[in-house]
This record gives sequence, C-alpha cells and structure tokens, in this order.
Amino acid sequence: MSELNPFFNAVPDGLAGGLFIYDAQGDEKIFYADSNVVELFGCRSQAEFRELVGNSFRGMVHPDDLERVEERILTQTFSSGRWHDYVRYRIRTRQGDVRYVEDFGHLLRGKDGKFYFYVFIVEVDESDYNSRTWNSFAESELFIINNKVDPLTGLLNMTAFQEKAQSIAPDAAKDAADSSTVVVFDILGLREVNRTTGRNEGDGRILALASAMRACMPQGSQFYRGHEAELIAVCPHMSESDLMPSILEVVNACKSPVLYGIGSTAGPAGSSFAESNGTLLQALDEAHADIGIKKMLNSASDHSQALTSLVRALEEVDADTEAHVQRTQKMGIALGRKIGLSDVQLTTLQLLCLLHDIGKITVPLEILNKPGRLTDEEWATLRMHAEKGYQIAMASDELKPIAEMIRYHHERWDGRGYPLKLNREEIPVLSRIISIVDAYDAMVNDRAYRPALMPEMAKKEIRDNAGTQFDPSLAEAFLELLEENPALAVGAKTGGREVRVYEQYTGDAAKDAGTGNTTPVRYTKYILDVDNVILDTDPYFEELTGYSREDAVGKMIQFDLVPPEDREAYIAQVQNQFTKGDYAYLRHRIRRKDGRIITVICNGERYFDSSVRAFRSTILVYEV
Repeated sequence: MSELNPFFNAVPDGLAGGLFIYDAQGDEKIFYADSNVVELFGCRSQAEFRELVGNSFRGMVHPDDLERVEERILTQTFSSGRWHDYVRYRIRTRQGDVRYVEDFGHLLRGKDGKFYFYVFIVEVDESDYNSRTWNSFAESELFIINNKVDPLTGLLNMTAFQEKAQSIAPDAAKDAADSSTVVVFDILGLREVNRTTGRNEGDGRILALASAMRACMPQGSQFYRGHEAELIAVCPHMSESDLMPSILEVVNACKSPVLYGIGSTAGPAGSSFAESNGTLLQALDEAHADIGIKKMLNSASDHSQALTSLVRALEEVDADTEAHVQRTQKMGIALGRKIGLSDVQLTTLQLLCLLHDIGKITVPLEILNKPGRLTDEEWATLRMHAEKGYQIAMASDELKPIAEMIRYHHERWDGRGYPLKLNREEIPVLSRIISIVDAYDAMVNDRAYRPALMPEMAKKEIRDNAGTQFDPSLAEAFLELLEENPALAVGAKTGGREVRVYEQYTGDAAKDAGTGNTTPVRYTKYILDVDNVILDTDPYFEELTGYSREDAVGKMIQFDLVPPEDREAYIAQVQNQFTKGDYAYLRHRIRRKDGRIITVICNGERYFDSSVRAFRSTILVYEV
C-alpha cells in the first residue's frame, strides 16, 4: 500500500465525487483515490493528483479550512468511536479554482493493525455549502424514503408493495391471465444469529437471500423487503407450479435455513378445490399464513414449542398418535397434491393431520381405550372431542386457522355428521380430506374395539360410503391414489396382510419354515440421494445383499443391486411410478455380492429433506 493503486472505474466517469482512503494515525498519507476524485481536483492522472496534494489528506483541504476540519474530524471520531460526520471544506484544483465539497468518513482497521479513514467526497453548490441544514448524504436518505427503497438490500419496501397492491383492481387480480403469485422467503433463526454473532452477520444473510432471489426467480419478478428477515417476490402471470423450481433454487442457494410461503391472487390453475384470493394483499396474507404454519411445524423454530406440547399431551392419551399422524400426513398430502391444492392448503393440511384429534385429551381414557361397544352416554362424550378440539385451537392465535377444520372433521357429506350436521361444500375441503384418510387409516390398523381390516375391505368401505359419509369426488381421487401408490394402502400392523413386518430374521429359513403360520422375512432399509447414490444403510443391508455398509455408502448406486439384464426394465418401471407421485412399489430381482440372485419387493418414497435442503429417497426391501 505504499503507492496509489491504479484504478479501474466500475462507475460512470465524470461524477463530481468519489472515494479515497488515507492513513488516520500518521502523516495522513493517501493510499487510494478513485478516478472521479482525481478529476474533482482538475487532474488528468494519479501522478498529477498526488503531486498537487502532496499525497496527503492535509494537502487536499484548503489551508484556511484545515484547522477547523481536522478538529471536527478528531472530535467526532472520538465521540462515535468509528466515523466522523459530514464535513464541509473547500479545495483548490490544479487550475487554481476553488470548489466546495462535503465528505463522510468511516474509521477502519487494516490487517496491519493500523487505522485508516475510508471517505466519500462530493462536490456541492456554494449555496448548499453555506446552508446549515442541507447535506448531500441526507438528500440521499431522502431519495430512499421518496423512492420507497430498503437501505440494506436496495429492494422496494412495504410502502411500495402496498401502493402496487392498491393500484390493481380486484377483478383483474382474480383473472388467471392477470394473476400474480406472491412468495415470501424468511430466514429461520435470524433473531438468534443477531443475538449471538452480531447484526452484521444477520444483515449478511439477508443480503445473501436477496442476491439469491435476484439470481433465481423468473425475469419480471418484483422484489420487496418485508418485516425483519422477510423478503417478498411478486411474480406476474406465474402459477405456483411454474415457480416451484425457482423457489427451491433460492432455498438451496442460501447457506442459512430458509422457509417460504406462497399465495396467489387466482389460486392454482386447474384445481376445483383450491381457494382463490382477490388482491395482492390477500395473496400476501395467504403466504404469511403458509410460512407461519411451516414455522410451527419446524422443530428448529421457536414457534414449534406450543405445538410440541399439545402433541405430547395427545400422545399421553393415545400411544398411536405419532404413527397415526405420519400415516395420515402421507395419505393426506399425497391426495392434496393429486387434486391440486395450493401450497398453503397443503401446509395447513399437514398441521390438521397432526391436531385433528387434539380434543381427545379431554376424553376419559376408559372411554378412548374401551375394547367393547360404547354406551350412548360414552358415545356422546367421545363425540364432544371435535368441539373441544375447536375450543383448544381457538385459544391460540397460531392455531385459529385450523380451528373450524378440527370442529368439522366428523361432518358427513349427507349432513348426518356432527357437531353441526353440515353437508356438502359447507364442510371445509381439508376437513373432508381428513375425514377420508382418518377413516381409512383407522380401518387398516388395529384399534382397541376391533382388529384391522385388509386394505381391499377398507377401500370397499370408502367406495360404498362415497356420496353419503364422504365427498364422492374426493373419495374417487383417494381410491385412485391408493391404486397408483400401493404402499400407501397398507396398514402398519395386521391390516397390511399383503406385506407383514417382523423382527429381522437371521436364522435358517429353510429349517424354520413351517414351524408357525408365517414365513420368516428378511428386509432392509437404505437412503438414496437425488442421483440414486446410497447415502446410508441399516444394519441388515449386508445380511440381505451381501454388501457391507463400507461397500455401499457413497460408492454404489441403487441400480448396482439389479442384475444388468434387468436394469433397463427396472429403471423404466421406477420412473413410470414416480411420474405419478412420490411412491414406487414393485417386485424385482437383486444380485447379491456373492452372485446369487434373489427376488424382493421394493417400496420407495421420494421426499424433500429440509434439514439438508435436498431430495432424498427411502427404500424398503423385503425378500420374497
């Protein structure tokens, strides 16, 4: 840093102002000055400028102003600890002209441990120079206010968003051709980051998110800064499905965990079940509701604590709660995607699956777990759980969005349900979905009052009650879903007669076969990344395939297990099933490490793992 650095101009030439850096501790030597500073002093080169000012900040200031300027800089720097305020002084150009300037300096420490002033300088009019109130830096702040710009990110602020929203007629917003989708991105845990590592780190993460949005969201998107870490994209003429690849790109581009919420003025195209909004402000409210529920469902969020407490309370009265919730969520979300629900509806449905039976915490255990038929009085008490669940949800601002859905999840399509005997579309669509998946899961799994049914019997019950107990169009879609994804149809216990899960068998199958009424089954589970590379295996992988964990993890792809002559047909079957949903279920052959061929039933589930922000697949394999 002993010489002036050559300057490559990244901003337009000829601006009456620029940047320079000088030593704050010694002889005030100038280490850097950009080309606009050189021109401000009437010089044609760095060498001329250095010679004119003696390569020192003192030489830049008019001699009559020097004492006042240095005293002001010294006083203000000591009082603030980091910067000096706006300082005005005169300079002399190489031609002898006097110019009026104002600068703003910030004190920085270099790697050498020394302090340097980092200074912005601008030329001002003589009348402004003599004004007691005007300064160019304040004017730039006024520009930010007038143009509704967030000073950290450079994005438009919420005032600009509200003005845009008010400028669009509601009727035009509802028209699919003129609709807009609003996406809200929020950095998870930013408040804790600011508290533990400082505001600069938090601001850096916000800037990184803003940069990712500019890079990944479609051309024509408009960006706004919302509350705290919340950044908003408004995407005209784009649907949720159009935007999902871009949204996931933004999420994957950020090192910080990022959640997103989506709202649309017109709702998802082609869905008769998705709800539409009228204005951008309503779409923003929907996106906020979406991201708010996702925060509750995310265990890393502070918002999840109340939800966790309720779920634990429910588990105290129903030991099967966790497994039941997982099964209903899988079926409910798969059905919601099949019928084209919006992102916020799918998120709300996930929460509803978790808490639809929360009112059961008020029901005595002897009624919940009674193995025989309930009396009329006991039945009346049990039926109250829907109303009690509604009251529990209404007591929490975060759970109010699902309160009525909890209340009505035992209403019937024909109006003979409870508690209010609603019928048809009077029942919220998510309550109608829960009614079906909850009933099916109850049928294919053991209950205190009866053993589980086989899937075909449970499907027949759904089919026979379509149009009376269940919404007929939803029932039809659900039965189609089970045909497309056979793994969803199977209960976890005795209801899944076609596939039974036992403790891992390691004995002699030939010797032990026939000793009971079942045949021992060997099975294993492993996890794949998006390229089908094996990421993890359970302890039984080697027993079934012959390959050790060390052989497989990070070194083998799934197709390495399939005999070469079978691979083309196997890949085609898998791809065909995954085009219809997130599940694959097929029978195929495996070639073990020792060369022996075995036949297996394979059940695969594809999902987005938010903890690593990447797609994963979990594969269950049973030896036939």
